[in-house]
Amino acid sequence: MPTIEGIIFIPVALYFFFLRPQLLFPLLIVSTVFQASSIISSGSIGIQPYYCIAPLFIIRFLFASEQNKKGPLSRYSFKRLWIAFAIISVTSAIVLPFMFRGFLVFDPKVSVDDNFLSPAALHPQFTNIAQSVFLILNVLVVIASTRLSHSVDYAHKAFRWSSYFVILMILLQFSFFWLGLPFPDKMLNNNPGYALVNISTDTLRPNGTFTEPSMAGAVLAALAAVYLWEYFAGKATVLKAGIAVIACLLVASTSSLMAVLIVFVILVISHPVIRLPWFIRVDSVKRLSALFISAAILGLLMIIPPFRSILLAQTIEKGASNSALVRFGADAFAFNLLLKTHGLGVGLGSNRPASFVAALFSQVVSLGFLLFICAAWTTLSHLPKEHRWIGMAGLGLLLSMALGLPDLSFPFMWGLFAIAAQIKGSESVNAGGV
Repeated sequence: MPTIEGIIFIPVALYFFFLRPQLLFPLLIVSTVFQASSIISSGSIGIQPYYCIAPLFIIRFLFASEQNKKGPLSRYSFKRLWIAFAIISVTSAIVLPFMFRGFLVFDPKVSVDDNFLSPAALHPQFTNIAQSVFLILNVLVVIASTRLSHSVDYAHKAFRWSSYFVILMILLQFSFFWLGLPFPDKMLNNNPGYALVNISTDTLRPNGTFTEPSMAGAVLAALAAVYLWEYFAGKATVLKAGIAVIACLLVASTSSLMAVLIVFVILVISHPVIRLPWFIRVDSVKRLSALFISAAILGLLMIIPPFRSILLAQTIEKGASNSALVRFGADAFAFNLLLKTHGLGVGLGSNRPASFVAALFSQVVSLGFLLFICAAWTTLSHLPKEHRWIGMAGLGLLLSMALGLPDLSFPFMWGLFAIAAQIKGSESVNAGGV
């Protein structure tokens, strides 16, 4: 049965596909933030808007542009790296579950906590096929994005307004909770393929348009990284970064907070206050002073009881909780699988640890992990100066995912790769920011 997202996204996607193809890619970028939504729900199966629009985008641009002999695709090594990564990952999903059949794994269909108590025996299953299909679609989206020589500004505007929408939903959810009002979660969180639980007995962690707070936190870490980069580059005020960090604090994801802190340290180091021989950069001093003052003001949020209880419960107290031990144990279990399988892993879609790094290592062979790192680096690096915010967004996102989000099919991540690929594949790029 179509949901409200399906009623909106399906007609718009078909209209753009046939009549306004230059807007199909921006629509794809917008769809990446509706990760908890479904366009059609049937029983326990739901289809995210992104994975409905992605095939249309691939058909419209990947194959329709084959006649374009001037395509810049061949000039970029990240194409071959992504293809190699996809081949190894899909092969692992087909071969390794048979090769290591019976090994104990954390079933991807079961929560980490349940797996910790009772691991499952490895066997070929539907998740191997599903994750392989998702990966192939995502890699084709990145490749098709290089065929676009237009709609660069549209795509960036789509990213910008999507980011505003995510932050707005986080702030609204927390405000509703604070005021004791019910938030209409089912309008955005209606995918039956996920366990959508965000309310506990005493606190609420906003998850926005995502299935769980850690996913929302990873996206917010990416947005905070973008706005911090823009602030240090003198392209934006501290207000944008401050609002993104506040939203990140409300979500209270430890991995996202760590990612924002690492990005902040990197930006401070890359914008030193003193330049030899003993020249003080006044602009850097002013920006850092404004940031530290803003941080002190943010500290006052701890006075608010709901905010304080959420942040303490999900960071300091969580570190000593059973939840943290279970997640550390899940990652340790994943790395032990890597040793047991002599570095091969158990196949894409066969194991569910707690972090992205452990997920790659335990599933797609050690070589697959290295290929992903190389592909991500070559895609996000060496962008024109005015578009380096994309690389910073990727850095914030991947840092957060590396610590706490084991989802290779995460649409927002592939949306960032596609935006970067479009920039590299375009013959002319307009200057701009988010």
